[in-house]
Amino acid sequence: MKSYTLTFFLIFSVVLLGFSQSKKLSDKKILAKKINEEIILDGEMTENFWINAESVSNFFQYRPRDSVSAELDTEFRIAYDDKFIYILAKMEDISDKKFVLGDLKRDFFGGSVDYISFTFDTFLDETNGYNFGLSPYNIQREALLSDGGEGSYSHSGGGGRGGISWFNINWNTKWYSGAKVHDDYWIAEFKIPFSSIRYKTGSKVWNLNSHRGNSKINEGSVWTAIPLGFSPGNLSMTGQLEFEFPLEKSSKSMVLIPYISSSGSNSKISEPPKEFDFNVGLDMKLALSSSLNLDLTFNPDFSQVEVDEQRTNLTRFELFLPEKREFFNDNADLFSNLGSRAARPMFTRRIGIVRDTVTKQYVQNSIIYGAKLSGKVNEDLRIGVLNMQTARLSSSGVPSYNYGMVVLEKNILRNSKISSFIINKQALFNNKDDVYAKDLSLNDFNRVFGVESKLQSNNTRFKSGLFYHQSLDNKNLSNSNSYGINASYEKRNYETNIYFYGVGENFNPEVGFVPRKDFIFFSPSFQYKFIPKDNSLNRHGPGIDYEFYSNDANGITDYDIDLDYNITFNSDASLTLKSNIKYTLLLHDFDPSRSEGESLDSLSDYNYSNYTFYFRSNQRKKFYFSVNGKTGEFFNGKINNIGGTISYKFPPFLNLSLRSQYNNLNFPEPYSSAEFFSLSSKINVSFSKDLFFSTYLQYNNQIDNININARFQWRFKPLSDIFLVYTDNYYAKNPLFMNVKNRSFAFKINYWLNL
Repeated sequence: MKSYTLTFFLIFSVVLLGFSQSKKLSDKKILAKKINEEIILDGEMTENFWINAESVSNFFQYRPRDSVSAELDTEFRIAYDDKFIYILAKMEDISDKKFVLGDLKRDFFGGSVDYISFTFDTFLDETNGYNFGLSPYNIQREALLSDGGEGSYSHSGGGGRGGISWFNINWNTKWYSGAKVHDDYWIAEFKIPFSSIRYKTGSKVWNLNSHRGNSKINEGSVWTAIPLGFSPGNLSMTGQLEFEFPLEKSSKSMVLIPYISSSGSNSKISEPPKEFDFNVGLDMKLALSSSLNLDLTFNPDFSQVEVDEQRTNLTRFELFLPEKREFFNDNADLFSNLGSRAARPMFTRRIGIVRDTVTKQYVQNSIIYGAKLSGKVNEDLRIGVLNMQTARLSSSGVPSYNYGMVVLEKNILRNSKISSFIINKQALFNNKDDVYAKDLSLNDFNRVFGVESKLQSNNTRFKSGLFYHQSLDNKNLSNSNSYGINASYEKRNYETNIYFYGVGENFNPEVGFVPRKDFIFFSPSFQYKFIPKDNSLNRHGPGIDYEFYSNDANGITDYDIDLDYNITFNSDASLTLKSNIKYTLLLHDFDPSRSEGESLDSLSDYNYSNYTFYFRSNQRKKFYFSVNGKTGEFFNGKINNIGGTISYKFPPFLNLSLRSQYNNLNFPEPYSSAEFFSLSSKINVSFSKDLFFSTYLQYNNQIDNININARFQWRFKPLSDIFLVYTDNYYAKNPLFMNVKNRSFAFKINYWLNL
């Protein structure tokens, strides 16, 4: 690593300590008394312990303003017994206005719906937490929080906060609730098993905050004040929940999730043309202690019951798609929130997907078993151990691989951490007489090890990160490393960020995501925010983001100067205007039309500029839309883009959306011009809180594909589902003839059993 990067990091670490505070940012507290009275989850405050329990209120507005009391206040009470923690919340309401509700599905997103949520930081580390939310119609949401409840450690390509998600809504656990709408208020009741939450045995205090979304008056409010620009899930700006007596060790809980699935497919483009699969498998979740989990899976069904979004790719690099498989979600930040957008050492979507050595296509590789140990070993040390074994695909020339990872994370200071890890991919349990053994050394291995630190001030205004990763394999090549450093500082009216990354030309994490190698990346950015009073604008201001790439052989290979102006309205609508000044030196031949035409020569360079805009209307309305556009130069040609989304809600039973993108690329002869058009349409029907139907139509002429996906879901028990999924793929070049590529039908039933 370059010496000046270490100097840079040390300077900002010193600054970090200067910004640190020794006292809690909020002095709000609530006492939870231990009870032995039965609770009925009916949205009524009739039980004696609710009437006598300590009540807290006085919420602060978080959105659209952050310096005033909430217009509609919220109060809540908390109690507990040996097995559950109970919460009753009473929300002041406007009865003559209707609630905004997207649909009746579990795991709703906030912002445009009504809900109340509670965040617990059970280890007081201000790093990881749990969030439980409830709507007025008793729709549940649960999520895991990481990185202190702020997503600012990774560069997202445009400066500012962003990058790896800190809010994992794909996590599932079983809990109980009730809600009822009354005149001028509504009540929500939570009954959360202690066995669903990891915490320190004997603890008496948790960090706590509550966040309410009120779409009727477009107000977001929080129990403890959080400045504008910070997340309402920020774990360093919480109050405290004090239990009357120290918490006992939670009972060892076990969850069994058996499944049965079958699928049939008919393909015109691959072998075999017809295929039928039947699978039986089991997932198991075991709480080894109040703070440590063991997850096991046997013959897991990792088929996608929800298809990925098809996107037009105008870049030279692979697109990133998020992980959706449930096994990887619990404590996912331990394994996946490492490195940067430019170089992730672990990308779990690589597990169970391999490249067929015969057809050169990616195919699904069955997983025999998987095991994951994750959680807290003690108050300051967190551990993650992952091991998975895939099956042999002899006909495709694919051996059996073992994937392993160990990560240790140590809390330091008050809300910061350092971590180290090692990842291993290796061919194991293979027969040397198999066909593929002739072309593949079964002794090959691929490993990555690394260290990281993520430091922040107590008020989280200042953040910094540092990492170094090294890959190892049989070739033992030099320049097989990746490293980076970043720092950010944010106040009410401005935000500044600095990012520095490097990726060696031979850095090779085979289970990671590295779309580009052999570069050094540097990006400073600055954003200023005017915050007017008594105005339709919530905040607005200019920003500049400068980023460049270079390597030893060629010097600067890319730069991008972004000048933008961002406007956020009090209605929650937003507008962004941006000017881009770019330079690109191609390191490889590249066809910018992505249409297999004449390529631009390697080592040719281009200066070009373009202009973009993005507008999103108020999502609280039944009808809302977004529109985006770009025009200007693109390499040695021109680009014009227009796109957007139109959505209409018939709450809460029907949601319709239509999204499209059109790109027109014009290049001089002999280079090929191209027109790319993508269209997607979603129809989501909620017959009840347990019965759903959705259709998803996607057209993308860049990949010559039309996809039709129809899914029926019956949640016959909490977290237990029956799925029926029908999928068709057609060639897009002749949409009227609908020439089929392949079609499939899948059935799956899974049952969530708490023991």
